[in-house]
Amino acid sequence: MRVRWVVMGWAAACLLAAATASAAEVKFAAKEPVLLMSAGQSADVQMVKILLDRNKISAKTSPLAGPDELQGMKTLAVAVGGSGKGLGAAGIDVEKEAARVRKVLEKAKAMGVPVLALMIGGQSKRGELSDPFITQVTASASYLIVVKEGDQDGFISKAAAKAKVPIRFVEKISEVQEPLKTIFGK
Repeated sequence: MRVRWVVMGWAAACLLAAATASAAEVKFAAKEPVLLMSAGQSADVQMVKILLDRNKISAKTSPLAGPDELQGMKTLAVAVGGSGKGLGAAGIDVEKEAARVRKVLEKAKAMGVPVLALMIGGQSKRGELSDPFITQVTASASYLIVVKEGDQDGFISKAAAKAKVPIRFVEKISEVQEPLKTIFGK
């Protein structure tokens, strides 16, 4: 009899956890149009663009977006991941990129535009170049979607907990489509 109660308790806990995750996703309802930008200038911004396009989410992609580009936008999506090559191609250094990202995030907050942060590069987009951008964007985010492999050390989870930001982990990039569909009501 005791085993049955333990199993039933475990099942109830699992259902509660699932309901809580769903509630967090439903609580964050993103709206269109979306401004998609990069924080760190990695190629991940192009992957996020493809995912938004596949889900028929209206988005303007501007990797080097400035604060004025938020005008008329309902959600700011930020593909987070540092790339030395990407920064070089854009003709900017880490400090200028961080300042630009800060200005856009401040403007989004002032306008009441929610920030959806996407960290889809896995372990390859972690480290000395990317981690400061992860911290910066997470502190201003309304919701995070993260490829689980990128959080093996718990760095992103800790940043999200500190900022009190809901986080959705996926196993691989293709699984980002499900949370996007949910939060955009597609």
